[in-house]
Amino acid sequence: MGKELKLLIHVAQKERWDIAVKNGLNFLKTAGRDEDLRVRIVANGDSVTRCVKCDRPLFDNLKQLVLDGGVVFLCENSLAAFDIPVSRLPEFFDTVPAAIRALVDFQREGWIYVRP
Repeated sequence: MGKELKLLIHVAQKERWDIAVKNGLNFLKTAGRDEDLRVRIVANGDSVTRCVKCDRPLFDNLKQLVLDGGVVFLCENSLAAFDIPVSRLPEFFDTVPAAIRALVDFQREGWIYVRP
């Protein structure tokens, strides 16, 4: 195993999903022979409202990100604030109880924070 690079993308507005997912996909494409690139997206605020009925391009890109090894977390507090049950989400989303705590914990684990 070579050098590990861990990218943490924070999505807090629904308008930022497209650029966030494209950033994640583009980052993963840059992997060199001896690199292990990882991506996690943490979404909160009104960004979670776009996850119930993703438009086709966003859905396809999110699915590709997950297939390429990325993980997408949605904030359970934000989901509750917008009355979105987890059962209504596409299967490739994971959740965290509170995005703010996840963002802090992931950064303590060496994930590099970016907010597009």
